[in-house]
Amino acid sequence: MNIRTKRLFTFKTTALPLLLALCAYAPTGCSAQEAAAVLAKGSGLYFETFLAFQKALGRPVSTFDLSAEKPRLPRGLKAAVAFGSRAAAYEYPAGTKVIYLLAPGYAPAGAGGKFTGISTLPEPTQVIEVYKKLQPALKRLGIFTVKPARTPYLSELTAAAKARGVEIFPVELAGPQEFPAKLRDLAGKADAFWLLPEPTLINKTSLMVLAEFSCSTRLPFYAPSGGLTELGAAASFAPNFTEAGVAAAAALDKALAGQALPAVIYVQRSELTLNEPFIKKCGLPVVLPAAPAGAK
Repeated sequence: MNIRTKRLFTFKTTALPLLLALCAYAPTGCSAQEAAAVLAKGSGLYFETFLAFQKALGRPVSTFDLSAEKPRLPRGLKAAVAFGSRAAAYEYPAGTKVIYLLAPGYAPAGAGGKFTGISTLPEPTQVIEVYKKLQPALKRLGIFTVKPARTPYLSELTAAAKARGVEIFPVELAGPQEFPAKLRDLAGKADAFWLLPEPTLINKTSLMVLAEFSCSTRLPFYAPSGGLTELGAAASFAPNFTEAGVAAAAALDKALAGQALPAVIYVQRSELTLNEPFIKKCGLPVVLPAAPAGAK
């Protein structure tokens, strides 16, 4: 397990035009369009992850930006890598294997093996081990997810947690307005709670409610991404986006070679992000890792 720990880390995306990528990796330079990269937007996190994917792949692929164009994909396209939910939901030619990433909450319907997702969630065993190390007394972990829970991740997580002496409490919400009532119900039943990366549940108000409840009850709140940690979560253990791009490149190579792919691929490295000031201010029962030598 490869983990990098950060304190008060904020992921900042850089808006770079996809034109740069199209100039460097123009589709006209490819003799055969067996593969394509389709981005929901040619800037920010999608573009930065695409660059990591392109570097790992080591060769050009046809590249499209859905915010700028409606791509005309070749009928013989064997595989496509989709960056974002909009790109994942795009209508691809029949027989195209779709590898999607940066698409939290997206669930392909009736895919029949056509889709493979690079998970926005950490590998279940890793996340339980990390949070258990941060919070040795952790026995009961509440998991907030959208209603109805559509992902098999909860089953995998429950099994991994049970093997390590932790009980999972799934808490389903129809929307962020239900957080206050659900939190009151959770009090006394869990030692900490974790919000899965559900876009419909995440906004400034819901994060504030979660942070205030966490501090007042001294129950650690674990966020779905490092960038949200400084908004009031104790910590986050989430996939590294560069590694997600690398995983997508490896999956594309396998798909083009005719190898079968699983429905979900977990990245090899996730990052632990800590909000040390919040942990200390609220007296949360979290054991902070020793700071690296020379760190301020």
